[in-house]
Amino acid sequence: MLVHPEITRSAVESGPGPLVGGIGVGSMHFDLKEIDSDGDQLVHESGWLPSIDAFLKARHNRAEIWLHTAYANGDIDYDGQTQSGMAIGSSTDVKIWNLTTSAAYRLPVSFPADTYLYAGAGYRHWNRNIQSVGTNSGLDETYRWWSSQAGVKLEWLHGSNQWTLDGRVTRPLNPEVDVNFKQTYDSVTLDLGERWGWKTELSWQYAFSPRFAAGAKAYYESWKLGDSTSETLSQGGIPVGSVLQPRIENRNYGVGLELRQHWQ
Repeated sequence: MLVHPEITRSAVESGPGPLVGGIGVGSMHFDLKEIDSDGDQLVHESGWLPSIDAFLKARHNRAEIWLHTAYANGDIDYDGQTQSGMAIGSSTDVKIWNLTTSAAYRLPVSFPADTYLYAGAGYRHWNRNIQSVGTNSGLDETYRWWSSQAGVKLEWLHGSNQWTLDGRVTRPLNPEVDVNFKQTYDSVTLDLGERWGWKTELSWQYAFSPRFAAGAKAYYESWKLGDSTSETLSQGGIPVGSVLQPRIENRNYGVGLELRQHWQ
């Protein structure tokens, strides 16, 4: 009997065409902390955000190119303090949009799992609208940055089932935040510090046919932004003080469901 490895690959990845597309829905638990220079917590935001995502993947021999986008939006709890140090509770309207692209290569090695090495780039746009409470004015902050990433992906195939374990490191590039004080002070843009982050994801797919598959995933990610330099705070163009953004630590986890289709 002759066995050809490419023929015995699961229908999940051996569809009739090299182009694969998918769309999914999910829920992400968002957990953010602001930390001052002494290591004390200033702000804690947390809550569940519904999310949607979509991707395209092109495959040729051992190489793959991915394009992925995701969006999450919702209200989460805000526990912080005023400038005088008084505790305050509110809510934050969060909108997060991610766009990433990556290129992967399947190593020519005889492991039980197919092993891919990949690298890529991304862009994140995050709006953080902290609601006003009584006489305490809220803040409308818009964060944005480009990012780089590199990782390893392992795929196990068995019949119509495929399991994937993905691990990567990430690094924001030139992150910044636009701060709108909601007419209290003049708006200002702050440059933030770059810090390393990471993400791991476990997913499962089941191929109903060579063209269609469905699956589920669970993930955990951690990323940080360094504190900004102190900038002039003004009101009507007149300097009245200084402003800075403290260090941000973010840890998210979530789950999702996905549908995939292969094209010629």
